[in-house]
Amino acid sequence: MNKDIDDYPSLKKEVEKKEKVLHLKYVDEVKARQIEEGLEKETEFSEKIDSMLDPFKFAGYEPNVVDFIRRCDTIDQALEILDYLENIGDISTKDGEKLRKQLETEGLRSFGPKKEKGFYFTHEE
Repeated sequence: MNKDIDDYPSLKKEVEKKEKVLHLKYVDEVKARQIEEGLEKETEFSEKIDSMLDPFKFAGYEPNVVDFIRRCDTIDQALEILDYLENIGDISTKDGEKLRKQLETEGLRSFGPKKEKGFYFTHEE
């Protein structure tokens, strides 16, 4: 009596999805919570790994003025970036002044933490 997996559509679907299914009504409440927490952690970890391994997650991404500022070590470097982007027409004078004011009043890291070399290969942003 050799049956094909197609005879069991629910089982086939479960096997193909590679998901773990355990009906929690068969375990006590404490064990059910432990299982749920374990599955949540496993899913979060898996999603994080998947996003880290995706070499194309930033494909087509065009850095903006804030991305460039976040790479700077000093306010002078950021001001130089703003001058350059204004000169080539990537940002308006009005936007440049607004960003300069933020640099002056709130500081360089008000734009976010520093983006180090290799940022786009190691981060999920």
